[in-house]
Amino acid sequence: MGRNAIKKNNKSKILLSVLTLLFIFLLCLVLPKSANATNEGKSQNYFFIKAITNTVALFNSPSNGEQNTNSEIKHSVLSFLGIDISNPISIVSKEISYFQNNEGSDNESNGVEKRETLVLNPFNLDDNQVSKFKGKVDTSNSIAGIYNPKLKQTLNKANPRVLIYHSHTTESYLASDDDTSTNTFNTNLAQGVCEVGDVIAKDLEKNYGIAAINDDTIHNVVDYQASYKKSRITLDKYLKEYGDFDIIIDLHRDGVPLNHKNEKTKINGVNVAKVMFVMTKGNPRYAAQKKLVSSMIGISDKLYPGLMDYRQVYLYNRGIDFYSQDRSNNAMLIEVGNNNNTITEVKNTGMYLSRIIAEQLNGKK
Repeated sequence: MGRNAIKKNNKSKILLSVLTLLFIFLLCLVLPKSANATNEGKSQNYFFIKAITNTVALFNSPSNGEQNTNSEIKHSVLSFLGIDISNPISIVSKEISYFQNNEGSDNESNGVEKRETLVLNPFNLDDNQVSKFKGKVDTSNSIAGIYNPKLKQTLNKANPRVLIYHSHTTESYLASDDDTSTNTFNTNLAQGVCEVGDVIAKDLEKNYGIAAINDDTIHNVVDYQASYKKSRITLDKYLKEYGDFDIIIDLHRDGVPLNHKNEKTKINGVNVAKVMFVMTKGNPRYAAQKKLVSSMIGISDKLYPGLMDYRQVYLYNRGIDFYSQDRSNNAMLIEVGNNNNTITEVKNTGMYLSRIIAEQLNGKK
């Protein structure tokens, strides 16, 4: 009679424990649906671990003879649920995987764009007056070579005609097609937009006799939100020293989700990243800038159809202090590729941009 009662009691304990575990398993599936993912995730993980720990305690028995049996049952049940009690991470991962598998399909929640929407994306701003110009590309033209020796003039280093600077100096690219890094900013400037500016400046001087400055002052690391304010100071310094320039470029790259396709095209057999202009129509110099940018787009479409991004110009009303485009009739903001392009692709683009600038400055009569 006593032995049967003990066996019955043990069976009841086991049944109760299994049911409790199943209840917790079902509960952890329900909780995330009503959870605030970022703020409540930690408390849910703690609850889950605590509940499992307390439930496992139900398997403990004062009888040494029954302990091994209960232990085997305990591990069998937990293994069935995919939980290794000796590895707490496996407990937490059961819950985390639910969140991962049930995230929305919105691109902004899947990588770079989400981060850049908050602090990183230079053009995802609180500016409601945004419009896009989409131009047609005439691919019937033959593609020109990368260099035109007829455009070369005598270099005068004392009179720089082109200024390149970078409000978001550490914006970077992939090292290669095999690069799986999710870091889209890099203080190694040879991996980012500064390197593209360097390619343009050096090619302008070497092949076209156009003195150029590529400023690598870092504006965005300490206080990202103040990037344009800081770069405006840099620009004013050069304007004070040299007066105006024939072309002033704030050089950036676009920010896109990690799963966004790599925007590129082939020119003369090599991969090149695409180019887009960003302008502010509310700034007092917009009319003159529009004429200059339209001319450069025309040169690009004639010589290198497909080099321009399909948007060609992304137009804001004001942006952040007009992106300092109110400082000169010749100021512009150019995006070369995006964070999914390789550094080789964007450096190739830099060579073609150099030719376009040379055509604009030395080829126009």
